[in-house]
Amino acid sequence: MEVDYRLFFDNKAAGQKQMDMIDEITIEQEVDMAWEARFQIPITVDKEGNWTGDDEDFMRPFCRVRVEIRIKQEPYAALFDGPITGFDSRMSSEPGKSTITLIAQDDTFYLNRVEKAAAFENKLDHEVAEQLFADFGDLIATTRIDDTPGPGSVLTPLVVQRGTAMQLLRFLARRQGMHAYVLPGENPGESIGCFNVFPIQPDGLAPLILLGAQRNIDSLQVRYCGCKPSDAAASTLRITDKQVVSETSRAADVEIMGDETGEDSSKVDLQILPPRQGESVDLRQAVDAVVQASGYSSEVTGNILEETYPMALQPYRVVTVRAGNTPISGNYLITKVSHKITRSGYSQSFGLKRNARSARFGSSQTGVPGGIF
Repeated sequence: MEVDYRLFFDNKAAGQKQMDMIDEITIEQEVDMAWEARFQIPITVDKEGNWTGDDEDFMRPFCRVRVEIRIKQEPYAALFDGPITGFDSRMSSEPGKSTITLIAQDDTFYLNRVEKAAAFENKLDHEVAEQLFADFGDLIATTRIDDTPGPGSVLTPLVVQRGTAMQLLRFLARRQGMHAYVLPGENPGESIGCFNVFPIQPDGLAPLILLGAQRNIDSLQVRYCGCKPSDAAASTLRITDKQVVSETSRAADVEIMGDETGEDSSKVDLQILPPRQGESVDLRQAVDAVVQASGYSSEVTGNILEETYPMALQPYRVVTVRAGNTPISGNYLITKVSHKITRSGYSQSFGLKRNARSARFGSSQTGVPGGIF
């Protein structure tokens, strides 16, 4: 399978000399974490005892680097875009064993550098997110922000920032059952600021197939925890009439990614939220957020068979797993992907999770033995 990749340094396409210097690229992507890229470069000693290959312009701190990949003549997909933040080096007296590894992070790095004390009055959480991303308009070119409901009281919404922009974004997202993160944009140096819920449905990724002639993954490790899902309840005092307002959310009512939750709804845990939840966020939203987060009871890890999968996986997307006649098969949220690009090939490993199980769809395995054996 034909795989091409290209690099950009400071938003300009890398030259052949720069491309040839890099032996290996590893990109770690994970939900609710800054994405990190590592570029391994061999360094050598000349006849005069001077180290060479460790002092190029593109290696300097804060130089921006972008990685794009293309598989089977598909359009290039951006895997990473962000500044170089440091390096690791290994210097050896043995030939061919000295390297320098450049370390880069996505633009979460910039949003997490400066701590501030500020107040956002009469703004809903998604409006605060819009303003925080707008403050980094030279880096965040576009946004994907879901609306959030008001607190459901006569109190004026007030958000106080004591920390970095990214810390506040993640705090607001967490209490709304959402996620705040940065994605590489369509063009170099133009990232996307996101503040939204996890998706439920696939958006075009090819399925991951374990069995048969079209298989593209070598194995799956599945972990299921039936004690994770929970119901949630909360109460607050309504200022206008001094009445207690209560809300309850049930795990059985959450939109799921399969046919059934896999748990007996009468045996799930119950979480009681502290009363202050109702002062800062809609009470219904607060209990729903807790229940949704607790529902991801199935986790899967695996590896792509090299030269079999036609796309680059990325977190915050949904992919379909086909593992035969088993409840494991179905749609999963991608939570973690490790990409490795070397001179000899391209590989991917992944982590997935879901809040459901699939019904068995019959015992027929027509065509599978032939595909395996």
